[in-house]
Parts: sequence; structure tokens; C-alpha cells
Amino acid sequence: MDAKRKNKIGAVMVLYNPAWSLTMEAVDALSPQVDVLCVVDNTPGADNSARFAGRPDVIYVANGANVGIAAAQNAGIRRLLELNCDFLIFSDQDSMTEPDTVAKLYDSTMYMMRRGIAVGIVCTRAMNRMTGCKYSISGNGRWTPPELLGDPRAEDITECYAVRSSVSMVSASNFLLVGGFDESLFIDGVDHEWCWRAWHHHRLRSFVIESAIMKHMIGEGSRTLAGKSISIPAPMRVYYQYRNYLWLRRRDYIPSAWLKRNLRKYMLKMMYYPVMVAPRMKYLRNILAGIRDGIRR
Repeated sequence: MDAKRKNKIGAVMVLYNPAWSLTMEAVDALSPQVDVLCVVDNTPGADNSARFAGRPDVIYVANGANVGIAAAQNAGIRRLLELNCDFLIFSDQDSMTEPDTVAKLYDSTMYMMRRGIAVGIVCTRAMNRMTGCKYSISGNGRWTPPELLGDPRAEDITECYAVRSSVSMVSASNFLLVGGFDESLFIDGVDHEWCWRAWHHHRLRSFVIESAIMKHMIGEGSRTLAGKSISIPAPMRVYYQYRNYLWLRRRDYIPSAWLKRNLRKYMLKMMYYPVMVAPRMKYLRNILAGIRDGIRR
């Protein structure tokens, strides 16, 4: 924690059947950078409070069931707001921050706010933990904020239409203004939906801070398809991807470019997963179930 910083920063880290050695490494990396860390455990039937015994910097909350990442984050945020946190950090069990990651998010936020930029959320630059390569953000659009053209820090700040929530930061006041994460989505699209809502309803903008590094692994690894590297989600995730895509189509603030791009992507994956990725039938069943429930609402 930066002794010179006046604002209080709290973080929420969501767990689900974690690999404890990796998770505790993530906790140890993040907790010194914030004033309080709220760990919300979605592992069914679990109470892992003993793992955090003797750590006054960590609040442990056991949900006892997998209530979804949106509900878990909202629960953690309520605890942080009760503690009068000014800024909120979102993380998960395998997101590895560097010692200055939070400081860079905070500093960049304050820098932009002083220049009159309506900062909604700032996010880390995600890197593949295994390969060291950067994850692409081009699918959401990316550009230099017009207010920073010619600014010496322009290269470090990329504006996007939406960002991933892990590891990201938002002010408590903006989170209360926009509202909590949409718990009906459960997991997929939760972060992007919040960003789109923040922009279309309140003109709050989303940014990636290039020098604020977070190491992560998306999905179950990656494959090469049509010359491009794609992340392979767990079979359970594809259900929510297809269902939530159809749900989000009904909302007038979802960008048409995202809908068109993901329609092509999901049509391709609908043919690819059941043929090329094991367990093939489980992928197929989850895709069909997601389409069924997405149409039914």
C-alpha cells in the first residue's frame, strides 16, 4: 500500500475450486497493494477461512455455492463499500499482479481525471502466463484518447469500448452510479456489459493501462484456428457464452460490431468444438443448451 495515497482501495478476488498454491501466490501479490482484500469463495460447500487465519488484511466470504462471478463480485463490493473504500479492484484466483500494478492503475486514473476525462474503469494489460505474450484487445476497438494526443503518457493509455474485469479498477462512486454487475449473466460477458452500460448510460469510458501488467491464463489453453490463436473455454463456459450472446442481443446498448463479430465466431466454434476439442459431446450439449435457453430467456 502506498503511504502517500489518500484514497482507500479495496480489492475483490473471486474463487472457485482454486489451485491453492497459485491462488495464495495471487493473494500475496495483490494484498500488499491495497488497503483490504475481500476473498469471495464460490466453491460449493467450502469454508476455507482457515487458510486466511491471522491475516487482518484479508476478509474471507464463503458463499457455499457457485452463485456466479457477478454475484460474488457484487457481494465483495458491498463489503468494501461498508468499509468506505474509494476505489475498487476486481481480480480472480489466478491473476498475477506485479508489485506496482495497482499503483499504475490508480496513478493513470488520477492523471486522466485531472485532464477532464470521464474515467469509468481502467484495466491491466493481460499477458499469457505460459507464453508471456499479450492477449489481444483489438476485438473491442482500441484508440488513443483524443485528450492525450501528443501527451508523453499517451502510449501507455489505450481507450477501448470494453475491458476485462481482471485486474481492473473503478471508483466506488462510479460503480454506484452505473450499478452492480448483472448477476443474470452469471459469468460470460459480465465485464463487457458493465462497460457498455457505463458508456451508453453515463458516458464513462474504459481504458487499458499498458504498463500495468497482469499475468493470466484464459480458458483451458489455446488452439490455432484459421491461422489465429483462440482460447479454449471449459465446457461449462460455452453454455453461458451462447446463452448470454442471445440474451445480450435484446439490449439496445450492446454494440452491433460486437454482435456481428461474435456471431461469426460462435458459428465457427459451434462446428469446431464438437469435432476437435474433447470432451466433444459435452461441448455439443452445452452449446445446444445455451442456444435453447438463450432463445427461451
